[in-house]
Order: sequence, then structure tokens, then C-alpha cells
Amino acid sequence: MNYDTSTQLQRAIELLHTAKQAPYYAQKYAHITDIRTWDDWANVPTLERQELYDHTYPRSTDMFTGPLQDAFVSSTGGSSGTARTIVLSGEEWEVMNQHQAQAFAALHIRPTDIVANMFVAGHLWPSFIGAHEMIMRNHCVHLPISANIGVEEAYKLCREYRPTVMISLPTFFVLMADLAKKEGKTFDNLRMIAYVGEQLSREAEDYVRKWLGCTEVKPLAYTSGDCGIMGYQTDDCGFGEYHTLKDFQLIEIVNPDTMQPVGRGEKGEILVTSLCRKFHPIIRYRIGDMAMWLSEDKYRLCGRAGEDFKLGGAYITVGEFERVISRFDAFSLNFTIELTDIGGQMDLIISVECDAPDKHIAEARQLEDALAEQITDIGGGRKIGFFRTYEVRLLPLGALPRNPITGKIKKVIDHRTE
Repeated sequence: MNYDTSTQLQRAIELLHTAKQAPYYAQKYAHITDIRTWDDWANVPTLERQELYDHTYPRSTDMFTGPLQDAFVSSTGGSSGTARTIVLSGEEWEVMNQHQAQAFAALHIRPTDIVANMFVAGHLWPSFIGAHEMIMRNHCVHLPISANIGVEEAYKLCREYRPTVMISLPTFFVLMADLAKKEGKTFDNLRMIAYVGEQLSREAEDYVRKWLGCTEVKPLAYTSGDCGIMGYQTDDCGFGEYHTLKDFQLIEIVNPDTMQPVGRGEKGEILVTSLCRKFHPIIRYRIGDMAMWLSEDKYRLCGRAGEDFKLGGAYITVGEFERVISRFDAFSLNFTIELTDIGGQMDLIISVECDAPDKHIAEARQLEDALAEQITDIGGGRKIGFFRTYEVRLLPLGALPRNPITGKIKKVIDHRTE
């Protein structure tokens, strides 16, 4: 989409003026009086997740620019921290649904497609009802299965009703693939799985493609409960790449230390300004993701801000664990990494789901060795006695704790930060 950046800046400035009608933003932006350029805009203070939690509904209405009526209330689910409540006017909800429906259509979804909607419903999380809107606006056949009924029942219904497209979270699809692998049978009618809520790794993509039997694995969009859709894919997009919706969202990528814009090809933190959200404005919001610009309107996601963690003298990413675990056919790619500091020593426990854990104890020990061989700081730590406990623990399929609202798994549990 071609869009004049000066027009985008003007809309952002107008949104800032509108936001000042809300008591909280009137105080927050009181010192902002004159913005004329993008350099001026870069000095507008960012909006933090805790700030959003503290000052919005139901604790407060101080971020609202008008009375609470004709509105849609939703929650982020809290899988990346404390759940935040977001409120859209009825008109804003319709506009967001239309943009999401257009992104769905860009994946070549057809009216003849039978779409299994397996997002979690309830707890104010908007994904299931938003997916319903998206599916119906594209005139598809909607199977409103929901993840709430449990993965095994959802799996059975998909076997019976034979969807051509399944939509859900990556975590749910990995578990669906685990069940298909256990049964030794793919879904012969399935053309595509489409996901949202988390980034599906290359390893996990290969895994679900193999065991579910789909020919296409695609993100529905880059989206969040806080801001709605922030990017969409077309045929020219590679892995993790998205186009911006410049008439809907202002996306900035900044250095997380200086908060100044980064150049093309440089990794930075995403800031989001929702240009169509006037009732509950979201301005320069730290969504928590990293990215880099590939062109004027296209960027590549580079992981979650803070997803890597320090062990010994180096930072390690979740992806390094996933690449090693993916080599073992016995194991699911649903796992957690738990770290505890014990007065100069460390507990490092990797919990991995698998079918029949008792049968794969030997492979668990092999995985411990493979991780130590592949990740230098784990191998070195073992040699010098840095770990009090270093262990791969196997759990039955579906046994890892999931967020009760979204169904997501928290990959890193770092007790050192508590």
C-alpha cells in the first residue's frame, strides 16, 4: 500500500491532540505543544505495558476520551505479562475487523474454504470472535470449534468435518501435530494452517506441515490484543516478513536504549500508534517485539524483546533450544526453560512434552548432551560444575502449564528476575 508519510505524521499529530481529551493523556502529554517533523515526533514519550494496565478499565477510565458506551472490551490475556484491557468504540471494532478480513483474503482464502476456528473464547480475549468476523466477511464456511473444548476433542472434530483451513495459536498446532504423529495419519483435506499470537519458528513450521499434512503454513497477520492487526503478508513476503497498514497503524522501529529510529537493516524495538483508535488512544506503545525494516513499508520480525536470557557470559535464545529439540522425533516442540540461581550455582530444567515419557528416558539424556554440545555456555557450565541441576524432564502431551485465557506456553521461566 502506497501512503504518504507526511499524511501519516499529520494523522498521528491529530490523534495526539485527541488523546489530550482524556484526563490521563492530558497530563502525560501536557509538555508536548508543537510537533512539525518526524524528529519532533520521536520526542513524544512512549506508552508502557504497566502504564496501560494501571490506568485503564476497569481500574480507571482516565485513558478514555469520552463516555463508556457503544464499545467493545477485550483483554490481552497476559501471556507477556499483566493482562491489559483495551476498549474500542463500536465503529473502531468494525474498522479493525475489516482490516483483518482483508489480510485473511490476501492469503488466498476462498469462499469454498472450510475454516476451523480453534482460538480460545472467553475471558475477554478477542481472537475467537474476531476470527468469526474475519471468516464470515470472506464468505467461507465457518467451523466454530474453539480450543476451549480441549485439543483431543478439537482434533476429532477436524477429522470428522475435514476443514481445508485451520486457524489457531502455534502452541495448539504443535499439539495437534503431536496427536497426528501418534496416530500416524495426516489430514488429507487440509490445505493451510494459519496462526496468530506468536511467531511460529521454522522448525515448528516444518513439524506441523509434516504431521498435519498441510501444504501451506502462514501467519494470519502480525497482531496483538493491545493494538489489533499491525502487519499482513502477501506472496512476496518471506519468513516473518510483513507489510505495514499505513492508514491504520504507525509502526516505528527504534533503538531500545535511545528510543531513536534505527536504519534499514538494523534490529530495533517496535513502537505502535493506532491511527484509528480515538476513544482509547494507543500512542508509541512498546508492544514488546523486535524487528528490522526491509523497505519503506515492509519489515521482518526478529523475536520477542527480552525473549533471550543470559547464562554465564552470553545471551541464549529460545530458538537455539528449539533447533536442537527438533532433531529428536520422540519430542514435541512444546517445551519450557526454567532457570533458578542457587547462590553461585544454577538450576536449568528443560521440560519437554512427548508421547509416552517413560519410553524415552534415554532420548532425554541424549538431548541433554546435544544441548550442551550445541550451546557453548551449557557445555562449559557442565564442565566447571556451574549447574546444581541440569536436566531434561519429559511430560505427557498437553501437560505443560498453559495461559488459561490464551492457551499459550511461557517458554522461559526465569526465577532470577523475580
